[in-house]
Amino acid sequence: MSEMPANNLTEVVKEYKKPPRQRSPQEITARYNQALEYYKELCFKPQETNQLKLSTYTEIKILGWVLGKPERVIIKDISEHSASNPMGIF
Repeated sequence: MSEMPANNLTEVVKEYKKPPRQRSPQEITARYNQALEYYKELCFKPQETNQLKLSTYTEIKILGWVLGKPERVIIKDISEHSASNPMGIF
């Protein structure tokens, strides 16, 4: 096992202690819209994508909550970007 130089180890520890960068509302909104489009694509794919649909649906809801959107608005956005069923077939 190789030893790390002390100064390199100090830099690694400093980097580890930095808090994660806060995302701007514009970045979150862009990711929200991107996830909605991806969900729309998944709704038209075969049934093997059920787990992807569920995880994308969850991501959209969380991003919507972070943006402060009411639950009904998030559901409406999802249903507008899906096939006939907003949840797809799970």
